[in-house]
Amino acid sequence: MITDRGFEFLHKAIKHNIDKPQALTNGRWQDGKVQKTEVTSNSIRIFCYFDETVVGKITKYRLLGKDGNVFLEKADTADKSYERGLLVLFEIQIKEG
Repeated sequence: MITDRGFEFLHKAIKHNIDKPQALTNGRWQDGKVQKTEVTSNSIRIFCYFDETVVGKITKYRLLGKDGNVFLEKADTADKSYERGLLVLFEIQIKEG
């Protein structure tokens, strides 16, 4: 069974190796910011914020590692206006098997 310290270890490893989130908006990648990360009883959550400068039809999100490689990605469709920011959640479920 993974311990609380094990979850913290994974959380720190992920948190310290993420560079930035990006949204594919109108066919062009635009940067966002990691707002926060948190640990739950069975997952690690990464909250990403895209501000008012990201505008258009979003079709995909991704998280880049500090090594420049894509760590996580997910498809989604959203029409984003300049009036508001957008908060996107990446959640990594941890299950032992």
